[in-house]
Amino acid sequence: MSNSRANDSSGRESPSILAPESPGSPNILDPPYSPPPEWQEGQSHNLQDSETFTQPDQPEDSNDSSVIVVYDAESSSSSGNYVNVMAEVINARPPPLHSPINEDSATSTSQYNEESNSLMSLPEAVVLKGDETNQEPPAKIRKISSPEKPDDTDGETCPICLDSWGNSGEHRLVALKCGHLFGYQCVERWLKAQPAKDRSCPTCKSKATIKDIRYIYARRLVAADTSQITALQKQLELIQSEKSRTDLELQKSRIAHRACIMQLEVLRSTLMKSQVSKDQPVRRSWRFALEKNLEISKDGGCRVLTYNCRTYELYVSQKSTNNLFPGYGIRKVSCVDYKLGQFVHLHPKPIRDITYSQPRDLLLSVGLDSSARIVERGIPSITIPAGFPLWSCSWDYLRSNEFYAGGVGGIIHQYDVRNPSSYIQRLSAPGDVSPVVSLCSTEFGLLSCQLNSCWLWVANMRQWEPRSLPIEGPFMSLCYDNESHRALISCRPGGTNSERSRLTVCKLKASVASGEVLFDIEQTFAGSARSSLLSRPTWVRAAGASWVAAHSESDSTLYLHGVDGSRTMSLPAAEPALDVCSAQLNGDIVLGALSDSRLRLYKAVSTNS
Repeated sequence: MSNSRANDSSGRESPSILAPESPGSPNILDPPYSPPPEWQEGQSHNLQDSETFTQPDQPEDSNDSSVIVVYDAESSSSSGNYVNVMAEVINARPPPLHSPINEDSATSTSQYNEESNSLMSLPEAVVLKGDETNQEPPAKIRKISSPEKPDDTDGETCPICLDSWGNSGEHRLVALKCGHLFGYQCVERWLKAQPAKDRSCPTCKSKATIKDIRYIYARRLVAADTSQITALQKQLELIQSEKSRTDLELQKSRIAHRACIMQLEVLRSTLMKSQVSKDQPVRRSWRFALEKNLEISKDGGCRVLTYNCRTYELYVSQKSTNNLFPGYGIRKVSCVDYKLGQFVHLHPKPIRDITYSQPRDLLLSVGLDSSARIVERGIPSITIPAGFPLWSCSWDYLRSNEFYAGGVGGIIHQYDVRNPSSYIQRLSAPGDVSPVVSLCSTEFGLLSCQLNSCWLWVANMRQWEPRSLPIEGPFMSLCYDNESHRALISCRPGGTNSERSRLTVCKLKASVASGEVLFDIEQTFAGSARSSLLSRPTWVRAAGASWVAAHSESDSTLYLHGVDGSRTMSLPAAEPALDVCSAQLNGDIVLGALSDSRLRLYKAVSTNS
């Protein structure tokens, strides 16, 4: 510690300011102290024009030193009265009494050195300059500030959310390229909330992007161990997803349960109605009104028709009207607005039969060109050569991918659409080589109608056995009603006891005892006296009524013979109907009668008040 003195203009010594950098530091602001060459006797203890202040008395056994503060009145400046205080440390013990007088100089020098050493060991020594006579406290005292204590929470919390970050999870510690620390989730949300060109650091506003985010590990980071929390959060998310899936399944189960309850109510009401109908049958009166008379082809060539219950369209076979593509195909007729639709070319020769499969949405047609065609969604897809002219076809009742095709020689081929290159089985009725004009697949077997005989083919271990129907011919056509399990067989005039054509209604049922199929003839209706055309009848069903529709060539009338007590009706038809087909459309009954060139559409209208 420096303790230099300088002489002013009056020759008086003026003390200087002593201020150490830090307590106990040997590096002092002032230059090192160099003692003067000579010391006068008693100069260190007798200071002129000064007042001495000492510290409180110390115990006798203490080695502490006393502090002398000197106020100098002459060293004040014009700008203010500054007090110059010098703290000197001297030895409190007096010199020994036996010391010689000539040793004063040496004693002073040794005493001064001890004072300097004591000053060096003090924690702080401040010397202020002031007036001797003015003993007031100093006007301004410079305080030496100690280093600020660091904030304990710095580096522990995210500056965005003020929450602690962790060493894992979505809020782990990350930094941007500018060096500022954040929680990953907070800074990512901050950057995504800004436009891409304006993204910046939340602290210093420097340019930043999501790619600048980096995981870091700080020296002073106090990171909470969030691994268990992260695992629990993932487990919670899994449980929540499982709960959502369970809730969805529960909702589906409730919907299915509600649907089952509604279906059960419908079945109960149907059962009640059936019981009531058995006790008191409810009859409804209907009439058929002509809705539309469409011209299909000017050149003729129309032969058969069928109904597509999916698109509410009738498919009508006709001759092609394009000379560049001669042949035969089908014309679509809408039952909604009664307009002609698309024409699809299928066969080079006349089409003899067409049928539609609802389960697979396929249309099957056969013709005299010895081939069968399959139309899928309005587009011809498969051509199957049979090797002989075909007259009839039918889809299998149980297997939707199999069908039957019959033709000349009384031959029936069974095909599979998955392998149409060859037939599965070949059936031939014994003793009859007339063409197969009708085929119907039922739950009892395959019904086939030839010009001279009718057969029921029963499958026994994939082997078909023919059984003759107890009905006298000759025959024209056959059709079957799946709801009532009835077969309608049309016979030509002739035979032993018939001058008109006949319509025979047969009930099919299986015998429990023998397992044979029984045929019960229920009703027979008289038809036309002349049958030059192979006209095909059909079943017509409405609410509380059912009919058998067939054309009478001799009467030029389309008859609807009532079944189960229904009233018989007649519809005038100038042109003979080659084929008749009924369709159900949103509760309405539409009846179509096809002649060689035109299609007449009738609609059933209830006459009950």
